[in-house]
Amino acid sequence: MDSFISWIGGKKLLRKEILSLFPEKKTFDRYVEVFGGAGWVLFASDRHAETEVYNDIDSNLVNLFRCAKYHPEALQKELDFILMSREQFFDAREQLKMRGLTDIQRAARFFILIKESFGSDLHSFAVRPKNMINAVVYI
Repeated sequence: MDSFISWIGGKKLLRKEILSLFPEKKTFDRYVEVFGGAGWVLFASDRHAETEVYNDIDSNLVNLFRCAKYHPEALQKELDFILMSREQFFDAREQLKMRGLTDIQRAARFFILIKESFGSDLHSFAVRPKNMINAVVYI
């Protein structure tokens, strides 16, 4: 299975190499994804071990995975009719800082930032920012 998000520093292209370094299956009973990110190594196999742990320092990322696992329909409903919009992107970024959002609302806004930012950096809307002072305008 593939991850449903991209993430800076993701292991999508390295996952086969990383998995080749794992010990043989059944020789360990725990798999801990310490720097979870998009979970490319975790999702590369149906099951690495009896106990699997996903961990990441980014609480918004952990919340997104939790909501996708336990409340996929509610998360999908919150994301229905979301448009690719600069205004919506910056609104989501500001709203994510607010208190009082439900976990579903927070996960949806974080998902918008991941999907609509350039290189999943969560800061720039789909394109690299340019210095407009040096830009040449043709009319």
